[in-house]
Amino acid sequence: MRIWKLTPLDKTSDHWQASTHKGHVIVRAASEDEARNKATAEFTIATKRIRGGDTLFSPWGQSNLVSCQRLENSNFEEKGPVAVLYPDIYNH
Repeated sequence: MRIWKLTPLDKTSDHWQASTHKGHVIVRAASEDEARNKATAEFTIATKRIRGGDTLFSPWGQSNLVSCQRLENSNFEEKGPVAVLYPDIYNH
């Protein structure tokens, strides 16, 4: 597996209301799409539609709101299942 860093680009977007986490994320996944999908699955929360506006969607799958870069030579373990490695969502 590869290690990916997802970094928020535009935290002013209303779509961030659909996420429980708003900082950078480290994910172990085979591809960028899989990394974005894992972040989306872990951090999405239901939101109300903005009055007279758009439906809010998780920002993690939106390339205009979150960048996704492969990390080379990171200190994170590449072996193992698809997982969010940072933040450690199970120890908070």
